[in-house]
Amino acid sequence: MKNKTNLRCLILLLLGVVSINSCKKDSNIENPHEKLLTNAVSIENGYLKFRDQKAFDSLINILVKPENLNSNPRELQNFKSYRDVYLEISKEYENVNTSKSFDDFKNKYSDLVEIKSDSSLTYKFGTPLSALFTNVNGEVKIGDITTVYTKDQRRISYSGKHKNESQLNSIISTDATKGIFVSNISTKTSIPGSKLASTEAVTTTRAIRSQLYYNEDGKRRLFVDIWVDETSTQGPDDWTPRPPISRYYCTSRQELKKTFGGWRTNETDYYFSNLNYTWTITGGMGDYRYFNLASYSVQGVYGPVIIDMATISEKIIGFGGSGHFTSGGVPNTPLF
Repeated sequence: MKNKTNLRCLILLLLGVVSINSCKKDSNIENPHEKLLTNAVSIENGYLKFRDQKAFDSLINILVKPENLNSNPRELQNFKSYRDVYLEISKEYENVNTSKSFDDFKNKYSDLVEIKSDSSLTYKFGTPLSALFTNVNGEVKIGDITTVYTKDQRRISYSGKHKNESQLNSIISTDATKGIFVSNISTKTSIPGSKLASTEAVTTTRAIRSQLYYNEDGKRRLFVDIWVDETSTQGPDDWTPRPPISRYYCTSRQELKKTFGGWRTNETDYYFSNLNYTWTITGGMGDYRYFNLASYSVQGVYGPVIIDMATISEKIIGFGGSGHFTSGGVPNTPLF
């Protein structure tokens, strides 16, 4: 009787092991293109997939710290961002020294980077911030929402099955009934405190202040920009207007004049001092929000540096302030 009981227990144990293995196989078959990086982040179809908005915000708060610029968080292991690809292309551009090699370079990379009229390179899509977490197709997924930064300077968010480039090109405007939201990315400076282009847009990205500085001999130049990402909090059933959540950050990037052609990305040191900016708001606790940075430096950086400034959920009616941005090659810049 005891032997029969032991045999029955052994059979049940074996069945349990087989069942567990079957579940694991079924799980892998269900989504063979997903690779788990952490409990909150995975790679799905070549893009980062975040469990939810909180997981996304946590990683971004790490990435925007200048001291983490060249680090490789475990959430990004085995993932190549658009920034990674862009910098690889920029380094290859350093070796372009003839008309033929320049034409070959354009034919090879014109779909991934924009070559400006002065033969310098810039992002084909997205912003210095989005380049940190999007793939080479401008894609990222947060929860059930996929967002794509397109090559015609739009930001498309949608739910449901993954869409290819042809399907995205057929999307013209926001259609909330289908879970599709479209906004434009503006790289031209706009009026601080201006409203979202559409209350239905998931996020609107725009530069609110830009400046280009040259060194004395004109062989190096420094770009400085302040950006804002405004995420709408207006729900479909909200009758009272709600202010968007606004994330402000500044970017600094130096270029070196090439011996052939135009300008190229340059490895250099960056310096920031007396950054004092103020947001005038309505509602909330107080009428102002502040960002102050007395001094900061980061050495040996290739590509743009991002300084996270503030995330504000109240209505902003004014923005002002100044700061000093310099680099190893462009030291004499006025207040920005």
